[in-house]
Amino acid sequence: MKTWITYPAAIIFGLAATLLLKDWQPYTDFLNAIVPFAHQLGLFVLFPIVFTLFTAATASLRRYKDTIIVFSSAFFWGLITALLLSFLGMGLAIASPFVLDLPPSTSQPEVNFFQFSTLSNFFITTNAFNQFTVTSISLLPILIVAMVFGISLRPDREAIRPAYVVVNSFAEAMMRLARIFSVIGAALLLVISAKWFIDFPGLLVSKENILFSVALLATVVIAIFLLLPLLFGVATLFKGGNPYKILFGTMGALLASGFSGSLLFGTTPLIALTQHNCGVRKRVSGISIPLLTILGRGGSAMVASFTIITLIESMGNPLSLQSMVAIALFSALFSFGASFSPGLEVIFIMVFVMGGIQGEGTSILSSGIVVLLPCLQMAALITDSAINAFGTTFGSRIVSPDDRVPIEEMM
Repeated sequence: MKTWITYPAAIIFGLAATLLLKDWQPYTDFLNAIVPFAHQLGLFVLFPIVFTLFTAATASLRRYKDTIIVFSSAFFWGLITALLLSFLGMGLAIASPFVLDLPPSTSQPEVNFFQFSTLSNFFITTNAFNQFTVTSISLLPILIVAMVFGISLRPDREAIRPAYVVVNSFAEAMMRLARIFSVIGAALLLVISAKWFIDFPGLLVSKENILFSVALLATVVIAIFLLLPLLFGVATLFKGGNPYKILFGTMGALLASGFSGSLLFGTTPLIALTQHNCGVRKRVSGISIPLLTILGRGGSAMVASFTIITLIESMGNPLSLQSMVAIALFSALFSFGASFSPGLEVIFIMVFVMGGIQGEGTSILSSGIVVLLPCLQMAALITDSAINAFGTTFGSRIVSPDDRVPIEEMM
């Protein structure tokens, strides 16, 4: 799938349109009206796709006795990347001498995070059909009911085999639907990126903060192009294929997640692209990708730890190495709950980390950091999407050793 052409082209067209028409009021009104619809359309088929694929994948893995391998690989990948990337953010913040200059906020912006007291409703309700309508911010309720159905569909009896075959056929139809929406996604990304460029915080490229922006960009580049490929190579014993082909093949999904501000928006193209361009088995992608939308938030942890340390140091409050390590660990810990506050993942982590370290979590909102949220979110979500792509491919290579590539061919 040539999303490596269509998605960047859509972003370039969106930038060009904004540069030409940003001062034209009808253009701004059009984007304000169409962008919410584009976001909704991008998520329209995700939940049925995930439910069907997760159900079929669970049944298939139980048939081949690979269930524990796939689930454990997703948990391992989410945990190790959260820790490594969080400490990467800490290390680059220490090495970076740049400061972050933000105007003081006259009032603390109102930010509503997910209430974890209601999390139990995501796991089980009085009616299984209610799981489909509990929420649209997380895939967790869908995954729970899909797992239950998938366990019962294991084809160990002759009477169950027809149902297993039907579900697998539906899964193939869902993969086709994901590919269709991957094509449509380029058009959606055009208007979404145009709106993103209109809302771009000019403060980030001001003379005082330009070096911070460069350092943040360098952090993302090092994470995506150095640390994650190296970790993927080590985890697969350098037999999982060229990691840069994985990045190249899933570029469309990474850009969709970053510019939309939603990892779920980029999940539909990621499902299609990992199978078509990376050779990921359907029974692996159907489980690993949804799980890693919740667990694979190392990019958000990295951006949060980097920004927290830079911001505190910029305020003239030097941190000890012990405090920085605590910030990195807390960032990794709270990243596992960040997916329940979509669009606010980085701020969510920062507020809870500051609350755990200094007891002043909400004070960070008064620093003006919310103004930079679109760029911080983009950096975090592009990295999170890359984590998902590598983690899913890693799980597929473990389950299917025949898919491994000799290092000579990889090079």
